[in-house]
Formats: sequence, structure tokens, C-alpha cells
Amino acid sequence: MNRHQLIIEMTPAGEVVVDVGCDHGHHTRALGAIGTEREPNRLPARWDIPLVVADGLAPFRQVDVAVITGMGAHTILKILREGPTPKEAIVHAPEHSDRLRRGLATQGWRIVNERLAPEAKRFAEAIHVERGDEQSSGYELEFGPLLAKDPLHIDHANQILNHKLSVVKKAPEGTRAHTEATGWIEWLKIYISKHSPSIK
Repeated sequence: MNRHQLIIEMTPAGEVVVDVGCDHGHHTRALGAIGTEREPNRLPARWDIPLVVADGLAPFRQVDVAVITGMGAHTILKILREGPTPKEAIVHAPEHSDRLRRGLATQGWRIVNERLAPEAKRFAEAIHVERGDEQSSGYELEFGPLLAKDPLHIDHANQILNHKLSVVKKAPEGTRAHTEATGWIEWLKIYISKHSPSIK
């Protein structure tokens, strides 16, 4: 299953579903959502979906489900913060999913589901959140507290581990990058050992 299919499958039903930054409108059409773009010239040239020129969720009085994907973590958090606050959201950032999860928890969102999809030799991380207190913290939160339920989680962990190992080789010892990567390496090795099937 690719990222687009995964996002569609994970999105819950709602009376008002808004696909923020709808691009070509494929998610919008499949979800029966309202598609938005910040600029009129970015709206897809199609007539089978409702479209709105909007900066984030600003024009809406109420949003049941917001779909905010393919954007940077900072942008996603800004859209959710400026509201109106949706009851639930499906989010995906191509980079820095750890920062996204940390920011979501800080802003009062709780992760209720998260899944992985192979994408460009890596894994796209789709996250379903609702309002509430997140119980996880630290590396567990930033990696994904519910990702262990996904069959691809060990491959994902190994991909991140290899990346962090390359960072340690390149970053001088004592730098922030080196220290952060070292912490991740220690945690990921324990995670992989704990969750990998025993070899008999």
C-alpha cells in the first residue's frame, strides 16, 4: 500500500472533512472532502470536488477531520494551532516526523493510530491524532508510540538507525548532531532487539 492509499484508509468519517493543500485532489475526491489551497492558481482544474481558497483551516467554523499531509512539521503544527481546531486529524510530514510528534503532544494532541508506507527507499509515516493528553514521551514518542503494531516497523527502525550511524561518522564528536544521533542509536538498538523475532 502506498502513502496515498494509506492516508485514505486511515482517515475517519466526518461531516466536515477538509483536505488542506489538496494538490491534485485525489485524497479530496476519495474522502468526500473539501479541498483547499492558499492560492487560486494552485487549485486543481476539476469540478467533481468542492474547492476553497484558504490559508489552513481559517475560513471554516467547524472541522470534524483535517487531512494535512505532505507538508513540513512546522507548517502542520501552525495550521492546527491557528484552527479552528478539528476533532481529529491525519498528518504526514516528509521529514522530521519526530519533531511533528513532539509538537503534536505539546499542543494537546494524542496519537491514536499510525502506519507506515514504503516511499523512496524510506517509509512515509501517517499519524492519526485526536484531542487529548499523549502518554508517551522521549524517544518512544518521537519514533512513534504505536508503530510497533505496523509490520514494517523493524525495517523502519533499521533505516533510521543506519541514518543515525552515518550522522555519527560525519559529525564531530561533542557537537549537538553527534550527541543526538548517539542517543538515537542506543535507543534504536534496544528497540530492534526487543521487537525482533527470536532466531532459533
